[in-house]
Amino acid sequence: MGFESAQAPAHQKGVALITAIIIVSMASIAAVAMTHELQLTIRRSGNIITADQGYLFTLGSEAWSRGMLIRDLKDDSSGNKYDGLDEDWAQELPPTPVEGGQVEAVTTDLQARFNLNNLYLQAEASEEDKQSVADNLAYFQRLLASLELPESIAQATADWLDEDIKSLYPDGAEDMEYLNLDRPYRTANGPMASATEMRLIKGVDRDVYEKLAPYITTLPERTAININTADAQVVQALAEELNEANAEQLLSEREENPFKEPNAFIERLKELFDENKVKSDEITSLISVESRYFQMETVVSMESSSQRLVSLLYKGEKDVIVISRTLGVF
Repeated sequence: MGFESAQAPAHQKGVALITAIIIVSMASIAAVAMTHELQLTIRRSGNIITADQGYLFTLGSEAWSRGMLIRDLKDDSSGNKYDGLDEDWAQELPPTPVEGGQVEAVTTDLQARFNLNNLYLQAEASEEDKQSVADNLAYFQRLLASLELPESIAQATADWLDEDIKSLYPDGAEDMEYLNLDRPYRTANGPMASATEMRLIKGVDRDVYEKLAPYITTLPERTAININTADAQVVQALAEELNEANAEQLLSEREENPFKEPNAFIERLKELFDENKVKSDEITSLISVESRYFQMETVVSMESSSQRLVSLLYKGEKDVIVISRTLGVF
């Protein structure tokens, strides 16, 4: 009896074909998923590398700014005891090509602005500190008036900063004022860490803050206004007699002849106005021709991303140190 040829039933052939199709489909799906994940991983790695590269460029820009200030510090030690806009540190770094993008940076003098923490008053303050706060409060009120903003904001700011919980000023505000809000909060009763804290103070909305922001800062100690770097609005508020035209004239004059000492500014004011109207002691306590605090802002634009770094620099007696860095948009 001969052997019959072995043939699988037809339904078995169909099952085998379907199984093969399923296996091929699953393998294709897995391959597509793996390819997609690989592409995401490559893109993610590329973004990380680009971000790291951009950050290193921002640090390089920061080192450049610090180097300019160190050079200025050496000039100070050789007798050039003033900081002005005619010096190298104040020159902007224009958009400069780097590998994969470009970098630009600018260093500004934070003492060209009014330091809100000058209004901070300790509970057991000396008479000298109280007088200093009073002078700075009067200045801040004049600055607000020149910006056409409510002068009452100055008193509310002083109350926000002082250590007690009693309102010291007619237009001030302490805890009870803010605890009655829909979203209650307490006063800081201490120095501000950021000028954005002004948004919490009575009378300050977004529009007020945006108008005031270019003229204020928050520094960790009481500082004077550098009359060689301050703009016209800040200079104008130094004395009631000063108007916009006077301030612009002083700025124009300092381009060629920066003030080498505070007394030179006082003497120039006496030439502009009646000598008896110039409150020399009060103005002298508010001004300086040197600065210690600077801000370096750099923007690195890469092909697929950009980074912004803002560094707070302190120029000490012997070195320039980085106090803080803030990365991103804020």
